[in-house]
Amino acid sequence: MNFRTAALALISCLLAGTSFAQSVEVVPRELYQERMRQEGNKLIFCVNPQGVLAEFERDLAQAIGQSLLADVEYYEIGENDWPTRPLPYDYRLVLTEQQMFIMLAQECDGFLGFLLSPSNPAWLSVTRPYLSARTVLATRDEPAALTDLPHGETIGVRMMASGDNRLIQYLAAQPEDQSWNRTPYPDNQLLLERLTDGTVAAAMIWEYGLFGATGGDPAAAGYSYTYDLPFPVDPIEIGIATRTEDSYLNGLLSDAIAALEADGTIDDLLRQNGLTDSAGG
Repeated sequence: MNFRTAALALISCLLAGTSFAQSVEVVPRELYQERMRQEGNKLIFCVNPQGVLAEFERDLAQAIGQSLLADVEYYEIGENDWPTRPLPYDYRLVLTEQQMFIMLAQECDGFLGFLLSPSNPAWLSVTRPYLSARTVLATRDEPAALTDLPHGETIGVRMMASGDNRLIQYLAAQPEDQSWNRTPYPDNQLLLERLTDGTVAAAMIWEYGLFGATGGDPAAAGYSYTYDLPFPVDPIEIGIATRTEDSYLNGLLSDAIAALEADGTIDDLLRQNGLTDSAGG
């Protein structure tokens, strides 16, 4: 698809969005105002300004806009919008389904930073992922696989993180005198603090949480890490959420993400925003 065709297609699909018919009543109609999408080739993205990926995602949105010849604007989630405090260095959006529905109906065309999950509601679709994050085991010494840690040491993890259930199952399967302890923490910031002060010997954390917390230089912050885990952990895949009815827009965004991935733009943006290991891992 060339630039002109993409731009015309974008205008058409955004205008088509003005006739959106709510098939499932997620939120009573009187509680939100459907945005009239008559701005031509403009894309508005909802963004979590407190997220560890925020600056990268703004840059990514601009790159997507350039590829689609679209102007890009942002709707930032305000402090009063959060039902609970945002989680530092995390990938989860602590918003209710109703809040997300209203934001996509009246504030933005796409929601950045959305986890691909089979539990996502039917009215919502997520694009091709622009990130597929792995889980690492961070330590304060030389990089060590979990099985290199002395038995009886404690492994910290953000509770319910990707891989936490796998860790629980793995530890339960080990002989009692040849296993390790697990301590869950409510967020990754506290997890890394406990690794720093020696409360835990290792921390299992998604890679962008570690890179974001250290400005892309874990070694300078005193951390080592390895991707070597004795059990599989599903990648954390993150894309842009749209309403399911906006399937054509979702497809355009997915195509743009694929192109930016193929030409190295996404890797460059991660590096520029301190979300890779500047020392090379």
